[in-house]
Amino acid sequence: MAALLSALLLAPATWARQAPEAAPLAPAAALPNARFAPGRYQVVAPQTKVHFHVKSLLGAFDGDFIDPTGAVTIDAARPNNAAIDISFPVEKMSTGEPANDVMLKGDNLFDAAKFPFVRFLATDALIGSSEAMTITGELTMHGQTRPISITAHLTGIVPDAAGGKPSLHFSGETSVLRSDFEMGFGRPFVSNRVDLTIDASFHPD
Repeated sequence: MAALLSALLLAPATWARQAPEAAPLAPAAALPNARFAPGRYQVVAPQTKVHFHVKSLLGAFDGDFIDPTGAVTIDAARPNNAAIDISFPVEKMSTGEPANDVMLKGDNLFDAAKFPFVRFLATDALIGSSEAMTITGELTMHGQTRPISITAHLTGIVPDAAGGKPSLHFSGETSVLRSDFEMGFGRPFVSNRVDLTIDASFHPD
């Protein structure tokens, strides 16, 4: 009986010596991001737009930038970070009023013939650390480039039916001053501040 008791007491130590050592845990920085797989995500033009809202003495003035091109590229080494490069053609901008569209695209404001695109560029955007994020980059409009910060939110991750990478959907808000882009025509009757609301979808290449 004593021999059996001794064997039972000694067995765990024997098993511990014989069991293979567990592999060390990877450092936190090396763990893959569970939210976004690295790679290039193409902007989905029909599901992406930037809505602008401007106050004036005669009421609100609204319109949309549509039909963008570009992509978000998520860094494999740092999956919380991404490069963003999105361009909207000024010619596709629409207010729903043809006369207003002609005025906006003319040389007093956007001058679409000379500056055909509005472009947002971010080389190191922090996008994966939380549902809400601040994306800092550069906005080029009317030949002028200025820093801009967008308050953004991850609003959807759509699984791929074939088991590939999911599509991503973000919303965002920011504001700009027309005078920063040398587009002050109409002031002070039309506000210098322009509020922008963003809806953007991206599909993996």
